Amino acid sequence: MVSRSALERARSALHLRLLAAQRRLETSGRGAVILLGGNDRLGASELANQLTEWFDSRRVRICAPDAASAELRGRPFLWPYWQMMPAKGTITVVVGDWVTRTAQAAARGELSGEKLRQRVRALKQFEEMLAADGNSVVKVWIETPEKSLRKRLREVEDTDAQDWVVTEADWLLTKNGGHTLARELRSTAAGRNLPWKVILGGETKARDLHAGVEIVRQLALASRRRAAVKHKKPSGRPRGLLESVAAHPTLDRKDYSAQIAKLQARLGRLTRLAAAKGLSTVVALEGPDAAGKGGAIRRLCGMIDAAHYQVYPTPAPTPEEKARHYLWRFWNKTPAPGHLAIFDRSWYGRVMVERVEGFATDAEWARAYSEINDYEARLAETGMIVLKVWINISKEEQMRRFQAREDSPHKRHKMTSEDYRNRKKWDDNLRAAEDMIARTDTPHAPWHVILGDDKRHARVAVLKAVCRALADRLD
Repeated sequence: MVSRSALERARSALHLRLLAAQRRLETSGRGAVILLGGNDRLGASELANQLTEWFDSRRVRICAPDAASAELRGRPFLWPYWQMMPAKGTITVVVGDWVTRTAQAAARGELSGEKLRQRVRALKQFEEMLAADGNSVVKVWIETPEKSLRKRLREVEDTDAQDWVVTEADWLLTKNGGHTLARELRSTAAGRNLPWKVILGGETKARDLHAGVEIVRQLALASRRRAAVKHKKPSGRPRGLLESVAAHPTLDRKDYSAQIAKLQARLGRLTRLAAAKGLSTVVALEGPDAAGKGGAIRRLCGMIDAAHYQVYPTPAPTPEEKARHYLWRFWNKTPAPGHLAIFDRSWYGRVMVERVEGFATDAEWARAYSEINDYEARLAETGMIVLKVWINISKEEQMRRFQAREDSPHKRHKMTSEDYRNRKKWDDNLRAAEDMIARTDTPHAPWHVILGDDKRHARVAVLKAVCRALADRLD
């Protein structure tokens, strides 16, 4: 039996070790995610509070998704965890982790069979992605004996002394079936080289001491851990995917005006129906400089209720965005149910400009294909429409448009020296685009390659693609 004074000395020493580990994180520029899972949510919450006291709380955030929150309805399962993605040198403590929440959903019968297997694969990939991006992933599972946990839950229900509400989810994991399922998922849903450490719940100070010691140990291990999965660069160019697109249909002004008016009216009706049914849509537009993305977006928004859509340009990332995973700023723009999000350039910058300009290492952009496919799959599994458009123009047409912009007082501001510098890398950008389309064209998030040398044809084609995607889902 450990004496009270010995326990307090050990806790004081642990406090110093945790502060030292936190300083090492800041110095190395690594973020950390500390998962507190298991069958004892109250114990995990208490431990999270204790950690904010032991660490320098200015660099610690708590992520505790509330399943009953209206904000989570219609959002991808991993969305709340992306909102709290740690910046470099900071710590996110997660109470209500993705494995425990999955076990609760499975115990309620909401997840089973292939859907449960898909969730498990998604969780493993998410954990491995966090680690590959340089984050320390620390996982502590608090397992309180079922008899003791049931007794505690009844005591909390019978008193107003603690500011904590017992929910149906808390009781699920006290039952044999739920408890067994949680243990199974703890093993099967863990990322490679990212195991859980089980800590016995019960007496508060001893539990927190054991958990804290384990957190220090895992933080030290994570700083030396290598990425579990290596990704190879594309070995061969998918020849002719874009170069063979030679035909460029044209539209006269009268025909163009008639089609645009008809399609805009149709899109307005479809977006109102989508809003009423809670159907969300993401449209990502990509293409070379001067391909006509902005003009296509203006036509898309011509007759949509302004309350139902948002356009997001994608400039160079801010310092806050650079401090996190490149997908973080796009997860933060996930549309609410019934809304439309239009991206003028998108997450594909990782495998386009960052690849070509060397802003991402070979390993970073090579693994981005699978990360992007997984991101889009997480959006699509909620029922969201994910539509990606590449507007293709020839090198000669691009130069004509550059010259036209230089001659126009209304468009001259669009031109910079960067546009001409990027043009010198046309072949590199073309190869990156072909690799990108070949590796990320999926049934749930298909690419639409649109001929763009004739602007009118391109605008009509973009409107048709969006209308078709909405109509197919709403029928």
